[in-house]
Amino acid sequence: MSELAFIVAIRGLLELVLWLLIGRAALLLLAGRYGADNAVIRMFDFLLKPVRACSDRLMPTVSGAVKDAVIFILLLLIWLGLGVAKLTLVAS
Repeated sequence: MSELAFIVAIRGLLELVLWLLIGRAALLLLAGRYGADNAVIRMFDFLLKPVRACSDRLMPTVSGAVKDAVIFILLLLIWLGLGVAKLTLVAS
């Protein structure tokens, strides 16, 4: 049962990061050129700082917007993979 709890916990953390990325992107679209002055966007940046630091080490030459898209896709694939692993654990 501890494997299932681990998968659920990691999946929950990934889901939080995915929603933070979605929320930041949506808010940037709404804020337009005033995005840098927005306190909520700065909060999103603060919460996403560890994820961005890791991606900076893995992809140093990729630009910011492309890097966010790649991070989102990779985390989504990991989240889906953990969902399949959870399903196989529950089914067995």
